[in-house]
Amino acid sequence: MRWAVLLSGTLLYAALYSTVPLLPGLERLFGSPPGSAGLGISLPFLALVLLSPIVPRLRLPVGQVLGGGLLLVGLFGIAAALAPGLGVWLTARALQGAAAAAVPGLSLALIPQLFPRRSQEMAGLWVAGNVLGGGLGRALGGLLGDALGERLALLWLSLPVVIPAFWLLRERQTLTLPAPTYTLKAWPLYFVGFSLLFINFFSANLLPYRLEALGLSKSQIGGVMLAYLAGIPGSTLTGRLTKRWGEVRALRLAFAVVAVGLLFQLPDRPGSIVLGFVVMMAGLFTAQGLGGAISGRQGSGVSSTYVAAFYLGGTAAGLAYPPFLHLSTGVGLGLAACVAGVSWWLAPRTLEKP
Repeated sequence: MRWAVLLSGTLLYAALYSTVPLLPGLERLFGSPPGSAGLGISLPFLALVLLSPIVPRLRLPVGQVLGGGLLLVGLFGIAAALAPGLGVWLTARALQGAAAAAVPGLSLALIPQLFPRRSQEMAGLWVAGNVLGGGLGRALGGLLGDALGERLALLWLSLPVVIPAFWLLRERQTLTLPAPTYTLKAWPLYFVGFSLLFINFFSANLLPYRLEALGLSKSQIGGVMLAYLAGIPGSTLTGRLTKRWGEVRALRLAFAVVAVGLLFQLPDRPGSIVLGFVVMMAGLFTAQGLGGAISGRQGSGVSSTYVAAFYLGGTAAGLAYPPFLHLSTGVGLGLAACVAGVSWWLAPRTLEKP
């Protein structure tokens, strides 16, 4: 089960994030205005926000919870690929998010029990697997979109998630996590979670439009999304960074790197944009590994609320970015930098016991 939990995140995020480089093409496919397909990013994560805190209350075999969620993510992904119009596509994407809520918060809370002596390291590895899935999903989405069209690209990237689903559905171990305790006293940690996906999605959603205007194809834009893989080294090294620097200084260092990456993205040159995106992602996923480990230690109630805040950031970014398509690049990147600055300031308070 331990390795199935780690693998499930990789394939889950590949399925969920493959849509990002296809947004302009999907809008043309459905005859919708620019920015309208952005709801296909925000709605799944709104469902994750609303349902993630409920998952720890399910007294079911852990394999049924995780495996069932993954299986439904795959099925709703197939429905989205076959959708006849924007409305049906958005509905299927929202249902994907509802099913995916069974996975992240529960996984974070299980890691300290599955890997009691290596919880910090394995939380970073779990995040690294998510980074790998998200990066490959985005890259393959662009490549397959060019080669096969948007529908077949989404279809092929939704199918692999059912593999760990059947593996986990065979498990019969019941949940042994303590009853969840929910508290708002951990709000600095929740804000850090919110900021991570807000900055990520806000920048990534603007990126395809910006790069397409500079003459890049869907395949090239998908290749740029491999920048997400820059998060793997940072997230896998969170244990070492914590031992050397402490969690607060490591978290502040990560957000400082995010700010530098945003600064590099200001010029309208593909090389500078890509470099900045790589640096930003390295910082974001380092911070994500640290934040996930902190939340996991504080129990399933806090970890599930942290996950809800994390995806609330993604939902807010999906709703916020369309107006910035018509504003200067500096305005949008400045907003992202302000959010990163607040998280840098709150870093010491994330360790306070709720």
